[in-house]
Amino acid sequence: MIYQILSLLIWGSSFIAAKYTYEMLDAALMVEARLLIAALMVLPSCYRHFGKIPRREWKPLLCIAFINYVVVLLLQFIGLKYTSAASAITMVGLEPLLVVFVGHFVFNDKAKIYHWICGAAAFAGIGMMVLGGAEEGGAEEGGAVDWFGCLLILLAGFGFAGVIRPSQQMIARIGAPAFTSASMAAAAVLCLPFSLVLAQSYEVHWSWGGVLSVLYLGVGCSWLAYLLWNKGMNKVPANVSGLLISLEPVVGVIMAVWILGEHLSAVSALGVFIVIAATFVAGWLSNRGKNA
Repeated sequence: MIYQILSLLIWGSSFIAAKYTYEMLDAALMVEARLLIAALMVLPSCYRHFGKIPRREWKPLLCIAFINYVVVLLLQFIGLKYTSAASAITMVGLEPLLVVFVGHFVFNDKAKIYHWICGAAAFAGIGMMVLGGAEEGGAEEGGAVDWFGCLLILLAGFGFAGVIRPSQQMIARIGAPAFTSASMAAAAVLCLPFSLVLAQSYEVHWSWGGVLSVLYLGVGCSWLAYLLWNKGMNKVPANVSGLLISLEPVVGVIMAVWILGEHLSAVSALGVFIVIAATFVAGWLSNRGKNA
């Protein structure tokens, strides 16, 4: 379990690290830099598996890589510019519920009644979080919750939820190492034109904090965390892993308050708690149903 706890600590800190990179370069350029670093990390594996991937698999693989990395990361980290790290991490914590709802409407996986109840509670919590954070000032001032930033991150969550099923199916066909390495390498290329178009500034204000944060995002969040998580999956039951994922926003919010000094109003804090609790309860009930 220690490997997965370390993974959660790394993933939970990704938005905190990103806030430091914004002092050095634009969010869209940071995403491209992160993907380039991750691509370099998987290059040896990509070289080994590149020729083994059937030609017919490349088109869906590129589509998945584009949505899973380019669209999702750009929406997340551009959205983070406008809102607090704590609210962004809370929105990402909704992803397990979003996967259920996308499965219900797109893949005909019927959601249970408790999914709808927990989903309604979670979105009510988001409303409280945004309304309570509107009075906190600008996002740069330490804790403001902006509806536009949260909306972009929510859209990223739907994108992530939409490619989960196709990703699983492709991994079953070509294997996880080939899929991971090829999709990460392709994403670095696919993202480049969008980063250049969406960037509001091409200036780079070099700083040690910014450089280390970009390296941390590329090596730690995009490569090491997945390596640790997959290693831990072999030793931890799937239901425990599912519950651990639900705790990621808890770790992230604590880090945002502790490291960035962000503060939440009482209403926003209650909203964050409701979102996290609803997601955790939904995951717990799902795992209990599978084991029944």
